[in-house]
Formats: sequence, structure tokens, C-alpha cells
Amino acid sequence: MRALVIYNARSGKRKAPRIVSIAERVSRELGVHLELRAVEGPGHGTVLAKAGVSEGFDRVISVGGDGTNNAIAQGLVGTKVPLGIVAMGSGNGYARSIGLPLDPEKALRHALTATPRAMDVCYLNDALFLGNAGIGFDARVAHRFDKSKSRGMLGYARIIVQEILGAPPMRVVVKANQATGEHQVLMLVFCNTREFGNGADISPGSKPDDGLAELRVVSKPSLFPLLKAFFDVYTHRADSNKHVLSITATEAQVWQEGTLAHLDGEPMEVGHEVRFRLEPKRLWVAG
Repeated sequence: MRALVIYNARSGKRKAPRIVSIAERVSRELGVHLELRAVEGPGHGTVLAKAGVSEGFDRVISVGGDGTNNAIAQGLVGTKVPLGIVAMGSGNGYARSIGLPLDPEKALRHALTATPRAMDVCYLNDALFLGNAGIGFDARVAHRFDKSKSRGMLGYARIIVQEILGAPPMRVVVKANQATGEHQVLMLVFCNTREFGNGADISPGSKPDDGLAELRVVSKPSLFPLLKAFFDVYTHRADSNKHVLSITATEAQVWQEGTLAHLDGEPMEVGHEVRFRLEPKRLWVAG
């Protein structure tokens, strides 16, 4: 087997380069040929993944966080080349959601040996995401976190606390399943997988291979119910919280007052008009 390992040195707390020494040992033990290439900037992971496909690699391994997975997957969607994942980011929501090992060496071995599964992918305004995307509060958090020098869970939690109390409700209009509804929301999350990362299960029933997505419409209650809602998310009970409405769909149109979004934690501008769609079984993932 020939596998291309693409790693993002900036992911998480800059621990991804550790994969170099791990890869040397694992490749010898498994008898596989590994080639390592580093991501040098935005979009470069996609370029490297496409090169891996054209050069005939049997697998392409992503080493980094959810954003790195996203970029590399963009170069693999619609091909027969599987994506392997070594989760070394800040949240690792996709890897956690599909049950991948989080130890780097175990994850690399798994990425090289596991049977590939066909996974669904989703799009906001034609931009790909694998796990979840969101507008409203979580989008603002993602934009701040992207500019922050503090990585990891503590840095993310600090921004959440700073933002949450003053976050105003946002009006959205959702068209899905031939129905239209208007909502005042804290955030609206488009879920292909169950969690944001770090154990925060926003949509416990979401699976990336069932051909369906969940739109989680989250209202903003007063302080104590809000704290209860966060507690439910981190204890896998978001489905029981009355402030979380779920809409199961494969496509939707959403109008939002804001213009921001995140896709797999990566911030972007999407404008007021947001188009969502799910495409089933478009990406092979070693899992």
C-alpha cells in the first residue's frame, strides 16, 4: 500500500508534526509506504489531496483538526481514494462522532488498515462540510477562535463564555420539507454528525452514513435554562431540551439576519441567503 500523509502543523496545539516520527515506525511495522507532506496555507490541503489521487496513492491520511479534514476531503469527494483521519485538532468532532481512535499512533494504524465506509457529505452555498456547520452564535465563536492565539478546549471555552451572555437572538426563516418557519435563534446548526467536538453532542442521533441531516434550531432562553441547555449538550441529552428543535432534511433554504457561518469549525462569510444540501455516500472514510 502507498499512503499519502498530509499534516497541518498549526492544528490544535501544534502537535501534528509528531506524526513524522510515529509514521516512520508504523510504516516499517505494517510494511506500507508512507509519504508525508505538510499543509502550507489555506486551500493547500485540497491541492495536496488532489495530487495524491492523481499520483495513484491508495489512501490519503489527514493529520490535524476538523478544518484540515474538510480541506483534504474536498480533494477526495467523488473519488475511490479513502480518507484516513488522525485527529490532532482542538475539538476533533468528526473523529469522535464516527468512533475513531484519538491516540495518534492508534489512529494512524486504524487509518491504514480499517475498511473504508461510504459517508455522506453536506454543503452550505456549495461549500463542503463533513460534520456540522452553523450560523448565529457558534459561527461568531468560530470567527473569534480562528483569530485567537489560544488553542485547545480552554481557549474555545473562554470565547464561549465571553460571547454567550451578550449574544442577541437572531431571526431566521427556514424552508425545508415543503414547510416554512420563522424562528428567533441563538444558533442554527446543520448536522451530518452528532458533535461539535470535545464531547459537545448537539445532535446525538446524527449519523454521517444514513442519508439524512438534522437542522438543530436552538433558541436562547434566560440564564439558568441556558446553562441547563449547555449541560444537556455536554451530557448527550440535547434531544430532551425544549429549547432545541430538530428538523430532519436533505436540503433546506435559510434566510438569516447575519452573514457569518462556520463549516467544520472553519469560519466563512455566506451572506443572508443560505442553501443547504446533503449528498449521500460521496466520500470514502477509513473507519
